[in-house]
Amino acid sequence: MGPAVIGDDRTLARAAAGRSGGGRQTEAPEERMRMWANKRMDMPLSIWIRALVSCSQPSSNGGAAALERAWEPDGSGVAGLSVRSLFDLWLHAQGWKAGDRIVFSAFTVADMPLIARAHGLCVVALDIDPVTCEPDPGDLASLLDERTRAVVYTHLFGAVGRTEELRRLAHDAGALFVEDCAEAYHGPHWRGHPDSDLALFSFGPIKTATALGGGLARVPDARVRADMRARAATFPHQKRLDHVWRLVKFGALNTLASPVVFHLVVGLLDSFGPGYDTVFQRLTKSFPGSELLDRIRRQPSAPLVRTMRLRLAEGDAPIHRRTAPGRRLLDQLGAGVPAAGASSHAYWLVPVLAPDPQSMIDRLVAEGFHATRGRSFAVVEHDEPTDAPPPIGARRLLEQAVFLPFDPEMPTHALDRLGDIVTAELERQSQPTS
Repeated sequence: MGPAVIGDDRTLARAAAGRSGGGRQTEAPEERMRMWANKRMDMPLSIWIRALVSCSQPSSNGGAAALERAWEPDGSGVAGLSVRSLFDLWLHAQGWKAGDRIVFSAFTVADMPLIARAHGLCVVALDIDPVTCEPDPGDLASLLDERTRAVVYTHLFGAVGRTEELRRLAHDAGALFVEDCAEAYHGPHWRGHPDSDLALFSFGPIKTATALGGGLARVPDARVRADMRARAATFPHQKRLDHVWRLVKFGALNTLASPVVFHLVVGLLDSFGPGYDTVFQRLTKSFPGSELLDRIRRQPSAPLVRTMRLRLAEGDAPIHRRTAPGRRLLDQLGAGVPAAGASSHAYWLVPVLAPDPQSMIDRLVAEGFHATRGRSFAVVEHDEPTDAPPPIGARRLLEQAVFLPFDPEMPTHALDRLGDIVTAELERQSQPTS
């Protein structure tokens, strides 16, 4: 899969024409009663039906083992309830001392550093560039010391980042290298770099090729794999009805996310309720509440394991569905889209950096595109005083990122109109104020 194509010399003429009524941005009357949701469940109806039917089938021994073999035939695969569950198991298997250090990409999902801290580890932040979403290898070199046990690199927004130099630096310092690929599923044939010590993939509710839960890891170390599996075997199983409820809940949410219905839902919740974003965050959070470790220390249910197998059996189809429309949208947006220059991209999320993110969101919502902020992301901060610089780039990314409502089913005219609106609004925000 090739990199996203970015039009660096794109002008704003078409966007400006759209704002004045002469370009593609002009809104057709039927568009006024539509709104494109920020995120929909990436599961075809046929897969959803098969997953729901599978919930009535009896459990069978060896289902997780068969899934692991399908994922990684060499035996290095480990299945779990979630990426968080697998990371927790992996850290337990390492047996590191309290106070040992673990370096994280400074922009990630908040729960991952929390799990490391729960194991007594000292978290260190590795800043990233807000546009490339890559860290500077020199920054990593300055952070590594004799207490550093691992470096966790996060592939962001569906893009596959550059890990070669970072991995070499970590290994040269005696640290392990972890790829958090939860956002970058590219089909079953890409499982991270073979020299990484752990690669984590998510099938959570809003992920590409979702199974509405579940995670897979590639764990090359046989001792660590055995420890992870033995410990996981002591955990209670996820309740079968939990997966049934997820299928029903997200099936309903997907129906409500159709453009005409979604327009009404957002209007009602924003006018008479707590707001759509608040409700959606509550409904889609995989592990709500404060008892994170207790919630992730479960084995996946048999229906969840079968659903993950269904998604693996699709091969690269979920990625192919996203590639052409994703590239088209990025072409409309031009340069400066975070992670757009990656060598390979699955277009899980499409953020833009806006000096005034709320104005960008307000403009897009008014035009029928439900853009949002990145509520599930967090900036990693240093746990202890250090001479290392603060994560300024990650902070800017969190403060300015607006996530666009990209859906591979959007027609080309909607993608083009979205690109024009965003480009025009960015141009407006870049103008000096009087």
